[in-house]
Amino acid sequence: MDTLKQKIGNLIPEHMVLLDCIEMASQSRVQIVVDGKTAVDLSTTTTIARNVRDSGLLDSIYPQGFQLEVTSPGVDAPLIHPVQFEKNIGKRVRLKMWGESELIQVEICNVSEKGFEGKLVNGHIDLFQFEEIESAKVEIKF
Repeated sequence: MDTLKQKIGNLIPEHMVLLDCIEMASQSRVQIVVDGKTAVDLSTTTTIARNVRDSGLLDSIYPQGFQLEVTSPGVDAPLIHPVQFEKNIGKRVRLKMWGESELIQVEICNVSEKGFEGKLVNGHIDLFQFEEIESAKVEIKF
């Protein structure tokens, strides 16, 4: 049986990635978080919201009505999908690897389905597998 997240995922445009679908049933509220290789703009989120509303998918779950929010992750949100790493090629990220206590600063150089090549502060290029990364956040410069 398909979950709500899977069903909503089928309504997301191909150039986008569904990162999360958060259902707050007690508030009759659903939040959809999407990202893509290009910036997520208002037109994209509006189209996705319209597609979900027009599908009738949420009408059966929330017959009294619902609140729908379609958003992108914030600048300080962790990277969780390969598309997000690809979108940030050339940027520096802070990685926390599973089982390690120290953060690693690395510049994303090249991305594949399973991981990415990154340039360490000392200039050394290393390969980082997504399954070995506990968290990754883009360094924000002011």
